[in-house]
Amino acid sequence: MNLRRAGTMMGLLAIATLPFGPAIAAQARRGMTLVDLAEIPRVQDAQISPDGRFVAYQLAKADWNANRQIAHLYRQAVAGGAPLQITSGDAGETTARWSPDGRTLAYLSRGDSGLQIFLVSADGGVPRQLTRHVTGIYGGVSPAWSPDGSGIYFLAADPQSELARERERLRDDLFAFEENIRQRHLWKVTTAGGTEQRLTDGPFSVVSFRLSRDGSRIAQQRAPTPLVADLSRGEIWTTDLLGGNARGVTSNRIEELEAELSPDNSQLLFLAEANQQLESTYSSSIFIVGAQGGSPRRLTADFPYAVEHAAWSADGRAVLAVVNMGVHSELFLIDVATARPRQLTSGNHSVQFWSVAPRAGWLAFQLDEPDRPGDVWTLPMVGGTPRRVTGVYDALASEFDLPRQERIIWRGVDGATVEGLLFYPSGYHPNERYPLIVQLHGGPHESDKFGFGPGLILNFLPALTARGYAVFRPNYRGSAGYGDKSIRDVVGKYFNNMHLDVMSGVDALVARGVADPSRLGLMGWSAGGHLTNKMITFTQRFKAASSAAGAANWISLFAQTDTRAIRSAWFGGLPWGAGAPVDVFWGNSPLKDAARITTPTLLIAGESDGRVPFEQSLEMYRALKANDVPTHLWVAPREGHQWSELRHQLSKANVELEWFERYVRERPYVWERAPGDPRDGVSPAFPP
Repeated sequence: MNLRRAGTMMGLLAIATLPFGPAIAAQARRGMTLVDLAEIPRVQDAQISPDGRFVAYQLAKADWNANRQIAHLYRQAVAGGAPLQITSGDAGETTARWSPDGRTLAYLSRGDSGLQIFLVSADGGVPRQLTRHVTGIYGGVSPAWSPDGSGIYFLAADPQSELARERERLRDDLFAFEENIRQRHLWKVTTAGGTEQRLTDGPFSVVSFRLSRDGSRIAQQRAPTPLVADLSRGEIWTTDLLGGNARGVTSNRIEELEAELSPDNSQLLFLAEANQQLESTYSSSIFIVGAQGGSPRRLTADFPYAVEHAAWSADGRAVLAVVNMGVHSELFLIDVATARPRQLTSGNHSVQFWSVAPRAGWLAFQLDEPDRPGDVWTLPMVGGTPRRVTGVYDALASEFDLPRQERIIWRGVDGATVEGLLFYPSGYHPNERYPLIVQLHGGPHESDKFGFGPGLILNFLPALTARGYAVFRPNYRGSAGYGDKSIRDVVGKYFNNMHLDVMSGVDALVARGVADPSRLGLMGWSAGGHLTNKMITFTQRFKAASSAAGAANWISLFAQTDTRAIRSAWFGGLPWGAGAPVDVFWGNSPLKDAARITTPTLLIAGESDGRVPFEQSLEMYRALKANDVPTHLWVAPREGHQWSELRHQLSKANVELEWFERYVRERPYVWERAPGDPRDGVSPAFPP
């Protein structure tokens, strides 16, 4: 069933809207600017009510004074009617969760000592701050209601000791790196009086948790510390509702995600990038294990795709899953006994946030589509006809000239089939060649899909096509959604087929007459930045490149990064010690071949990035400068691996767009400014 057709057929059922902009008379659509992209509101975290009648979601909008997006909570009836704004606090609100009776929403917002839990009527009203936890609520894991509504469970870090606080006051703050760990534990707060109770304690951290549907048990992932590097050392445990009767369920060396007890509490599912032998670096799969422990079964062992999210069906006989199928993702229902999958949705889209209401038999999810970056849909859990609930983006396609998107397939140099997405420039004519920007996705175990994709302004794709660029997003080998063989293409030689697949894809677009071979640009973030660094050592065909959060030296990165287990699997061990595979680490390091680079290349990094630290971009920058290659290193203060400040995002896009205009198009560029900022027309990046 094609969801795009379903949306068209449901035109009169499309519910009231929150338009992107004011209603406009019929007129020529205009190209999107960078500021337009920054100001697209983002629907996030859609949650269906327990009775299936409503959805709650966040709507985040750009606030240039606050220099970030601020989100508020909305409620909308599935059957129709206008959306109701529930909250409007200055700090914004996130992570709304329905009470079991559907009358109240719990959410997180800034309060005393960081994030705190607030309660508000689902009909709106004055919110009530429920918690005043001394260390704040950990926002990386959603709080969860008890089935009877009497309490809410949450995670929080342990407080500093009195001695540590006193030393901090005196600025006697010498510390032992990664040793003064504050563990993260599970708590419960009563909804009536706000009384807090600690449920777990010990030399470990609760990384995530899910309550069983009958409210008798809690599935938890516990790790030695809350450090990202220790996630692969975590295991699944179960406890009762007060944290007692703890039982370890798994014992392995892989990271388990989204652990959930079956409705009868006899089994437990989890996700892991592993094979049946629980060896790492395989396609993400669903595993089923007995609640008392035992050998997990890889339910999706023969599945040629990657599972991104999973939850039990209402009766426990099947598992609902969000499945990455390469250039699109879909909802599936997978029978537990036979492992037989049934696809529930189909279309040129990717599934984003989702939630299930087992009692009502419904689920809610968001779709990123070529003309709608995230409206909310609902669907019966057993399958059926999807229904679009929100219309936040109804005016988008009528106001803006959005790029046409097309799936393309080509052959790699070894004959393997590779696919990706082509985004056509505005005013495309078949007999004309266009400058091409190649955008490389992160991961690398991710994939680019139909829709706007992540980081609207960071990738600024519609702004590129509006300026006459074609954009190519290749799902080279190493990408997710194509089975184990693709995932494992990076094992033993990270840059195995990646760069070859990208160039054969570019050649295919040149052969089709779309791309101008003399006007090629290249950009990528994270793993896309790693690959960008590799590409410019491999070919001189690109007129300009931009590498954001890219690795230059795998040996130094291994010591710097917060994630090492996956890289150890890629390269066959650690880069130090007897018999270390140093030749593999160094042989795959772009820095090793920096002398070959002639492409003008931007380097972009977050100053506080723990995943791919700033020093990686610095190493590449030093090499390019020493070799007289045109380059600049742009560093964003306060930003980690994912950037949050609006002006940083806008500046990054301006820097890259000016770079491409200068070297690919050989024409001037005037920076876009944030609304209200001075507009002097002079580039702060490259002054005259």
